Amino acid sequence: MKLKAYSLLELMIAIFLSGIVVSAVYSGYVFTHKQFFKFSSIKTEIRSYFELAEVLNREFETSKKIVKKDDRTIEFEMIGRTINYSFDDNFIVRTFNEKVDTFFFEINGVEINSFEVEEEAFVDHMVLTIKEDQQLSLYKSYGAIVKLEK
Repeated sequence: MKLKAYSLLELMIAIFLSGIVVSAVYSGYVFTHKQFFKFSSIKTEIRSYFELAEVLNREFETSKKIVKKDDRTIEFEMIGRTINYSFDDNFIVRTFNEKVDTFFFEINGVEINSFEVEEEAFVDHMVLTIKEDQQLSLYKSYGAIVKLEK
């Protein structure tokens, strides 16, 4: 009776080919995994940008007045509350009732236009440049009484 079996050469070729297939699948998995995390970080950054834009727009619209404290700090005065913003080169800090929110962005420029009323600098226009090409422009229109006091 003759025994049928694989030769050593056939087994080595099978192991070699399966190694190539496994390494190709693993490389594809690693590439996909890296792309997923890259996409996830970009998505998080975009979400944070739109969240910051929404919060700043809402607070610009609903505030009674916005006071410029210095070149990189503003204060929103609303009915019954005050919100402070500090703009650093790498992040934005929002302080409200001892709660601190931090938005991590590379800030290239903060342009705060203001006018003086009774020794306070009221902000009427602000341009925030994030990274190199993203600009967030915010405008505040005050009532006629504030303009007349000017």
